[in-house]
Amino acid sequence: MQHTQTTGQHSLPARFFEVLEQEILLSQDMLAILSEEQKALVAMDMQGLIRLSGKKENRLSRIQALDSLLADMAKELQPGTNAKTARLTALIPLLNPEEGEKLGQYRKKLAGLREEIMGRNQINRHFAEDVKTYLNDAVSLITSGITDRPMYGNAGPRRTASLNQPSFISRAV
Repeated sequence: MQHTQTTGQHSLPARFFEVLEQEILLSQDMLAILSEEQKALVAMDMQGLIRLSGKKENRLSRIQALDSLLADMAKELQPGTNAKTARLTALIPLLNPEEGEKLGQYRKKLAGLREEIMGRNQINRHFAEDVKTYLNDAVSLITSGITDRPMYGNAGPRRTASLNQPSFISRAV
């Protein structure tokens, strides 16, 4: 990365801002995926959830790769830094005022998108956990009275189940 000196301050290469723009687009795409995921959770669309899980993993790995690229480019401005991610706020004072302002706007946009991603992801995770708990409770309720019946298992000492009758009810979902 080449950087120029302007009144004692650095200038970022255009590629840095291109990478930031790509991160914003991927983050917006991740938000759209999370919205689709929420709809699939409500509809209990397992095929859709599996497909969306793959899309989420793809976007996440691409965002992480861009973060790493930004960190590498930022290290050239701050040679003593060993961070794995770029601290955009630490770069702003090193830049000329116009670029510092531009970088600040990108940082603010990315921070807002990431906060929204984390919030939606947490909502989806809680919803999935609530559904799992509900289904487990429903299965327990349905099977609790049945397992005590003689035809569904061993109800007393030395009782064996008939070959024509179920002898075990799985409670795993």
